[in-house]
Amino acid sequence: MIDTKNVKLVIPAKKYLFSYLDACCEYKSNGNWRFNVHDPEKFEEWKTSLFSTYENNRLGLNLPDGYVPSSAFWLVENNTFIGAGNIRHKLTPALEHFGGHIGYFIRPSKWNQGYGTLQLALLLKEAGKLGIDRVLVTCDEDNVGSYRVMEKNSGIYQDTIENIIEGRVRRTKRYWFDTSSKVWPNNK
Repeated sequence: MIDTKNVKLVIPAKKYLFSYLDACCEYKSNGNWRFNVHDPEKFEEWKTSLFSTYENNRLGLNLPDGYVPSSAFWLVENNTFIGAGNIRHKLTPALEHFGGHIGYFIRPSKWNQGYGTLQLALLLKEAGKLGIDRVLVTCDEDNVGSYRVMEKNSGIYQDTIENIIEGRVRRTKRYWFDTSSKVWPNNK
């Protein structure tokens, strides 16, 4: 069971960076190419870029085509990086089909321990603070852990649709959350 007193959602900060990199290595060893640890010779440049990208995304500056402003958060326990989440401030037609308002992940060593459920609850609370009353969260149909996290957070299932992502058909489950009427954990 998680001791929620020691777990919090934070703005990404350099003091958690090495723990974040450990999580990236966990993901890479788990076969996820998106968390490839960068060239050591370019580490300082990458580190600076990571945090400036988060800030630019939050402010809506220098966004690639099709991107919307977004706020990044890290879930930490004591000083250990547990997971990351991103809240997109608005939806585009593409995000309505795949991606939604919130994306999140938990490092593999912390799967099936309740961190995903807690993290989504905290991200929904933050979305409410940003004025997003109806929040869409999506996941691949075969990502059982993710859709169970959504259901544990009282997500209302809308449907399962087919998308073509990176050249392959992916079935996507879509869930909606009403942040205006639900009291999320630690909401005071």
